[in-house]
Amino acid sequence: MKKFIASLAFLTPATAFAAQPITDVNSLTSKITGIGNTIIGILISLAVIWIIVNVVRFIMASGDDRAAHRASILWGIVGLFVILSIWGLVNILSGTFVTNNQAPIQDFPVNPNPIPVQ
Repeated sequence: MKKFIASLAFLTPATAFAAQPITDVNSLTSKITGIGNTIIGILISLAVIWIIVNVVRFIMASGDDRAAHRASILWGIVGLFVILSIWGLVNILSGTFVTNNQAPIQDFPVNPNPIPVQ
């Protein structure tokens, strides 16, 4: 129950943004971008926590247990590197091609004779 209350308190700011309606493509892309940035931040945090926990376990361990913790530290560093590399690559590509989250509304075709709804 304590974990549920703690997670609810943690996610309360995220639910405050849920009140904004999705009205067009621009609001949808900004919502998806926000969710993606939140997920990346959580993954980076989890990778750093994983590395720190395994460093502490490595220091406290002795003998054969140290090899397992050494491998966990290595895979944590590899995972963190992959997350940051992909995140950086996406930022480099979006900066290179000067993308924006705005859909060109004037380029969408408009039907001059719409069929009336009956």
